[in-house]
Amino acid sequence: MTGGVLMVPLTLFSIVAVAICLNRLWALAEERVTPIMLQRAIAEDYSVEQLVRIKGDSPLHAVVRNVVPNLTKGKDSAMESLEDLLVVEIHRLEKYLTTLGSVAAIAPLLGLLGTVIGMIDVFESLNFSGSRDPEVFSGGIAKALLTTAIGLSIAIPSLILHRHFVRKVDAFAIVLEREGKRLINHNIGAGA
Repeated sequence: MTGGVLMVPLTLFSIVAVAICLNRLWALAEERVTPIMLQRAIAEDYSVEQLVRIKGDSPLHAVVRNVVPNLTKGKDSAMESLEDLLVVEIHRLEKYLTTLGSVAAIAPLLGLLGTVIGMIDVFESLNFSGSRDPEVFSGGIAKALLTTAIGLSIAIPSLILHRHFVRKVDAFAIVLEREGKRLINHNIGAGA
């Protein structure tokens, strides 16, 4: 196998990285997390009854469903329910990001390990055969460096997308908290 046995885990890492990136691109779409329609409804001070009737499965819908029953218990209770829900929803939004970060960290190390193993093989075969042919030597080195190139090719986009997704989750956390507080402050102040 060109690149050696470490090409197997590198191939698996690339499949995992692509699957996670596609999943997170879909799951972290703005309309799936913080639908504009629901944000507008909260900003326009829709009544609690109107907000609850807006159906959906987004984290922002979960904020509304979780906070509304606690509005009658007072601001502290509503804020506590919001904070508890945010922990759960943010954890859900971060799903698979640790794995993607691990792929980004481990792939170049596996590539480097493959290169080291390949270089050891090149030097052992040169010593064993006694050949000093530069073509044999350079071909072996090129083969050995392949795993590093593959490892970096997996790690670089994985790292970029990992950071992008983490930043997106942070931005969503701010929006969810802001909208939850807006909902609480308006309805507590208006005597929900």
